Amino acid sequence: MKRSKRLQVIVDIKATQEQKSLEVLGHAQRQQTQMKGQVDGLSSYRSDYVDKCNAFAKGGVKVSRLIEFRSFIDKLDIAITGQEKILKNMEQDVLLKRKTWETMYQNTQIIQKVRESALKVEQHHENKREQHEQDEHSSRLGRKKYTVT
Repeated sequence: MKRSKRLQVIVDIKATQEQKSLEVLGHAQRQQTQMKGQVDGLSSYRSDYVDKCNAFAKGGVKVSRLIEFRSFIDKLDIAITGQEKILKNMEQDVLLKRKTWETMYQNTQIIQKVRESALKVEQHHENKREQHEQDEHSSRLGRKKYTVT
């Protein structure tokens, strides 16, 4: 089996691995985007709830009701902080997966270039072989002409 054919097998394997890595990266990015949407939604809900609380407070509210509002806002803050930590971990995971994919992509490109180089060398050898055969064939024909006459 020619070297370029053997290298093509490796290129195909690396390309498959690269594609799988890209799919994993895409999945992680979608999850990160979804989590960011949840954090943004939770933050927006908190902001709206604080506005609602302030509107009630201006109209006069019992202290127990204000304590309930404050307690709920504190719970929202804890939930937002937890979600932000998860989001931060997801961002780091996406960066790691992107780096993994980039490395695989570069490795695939390197092996592809080696394969192309091997293909050029093989083509050059094939051209030389064909030229040699043509030269040999021509020289045989030339010798036959001189011996026949």
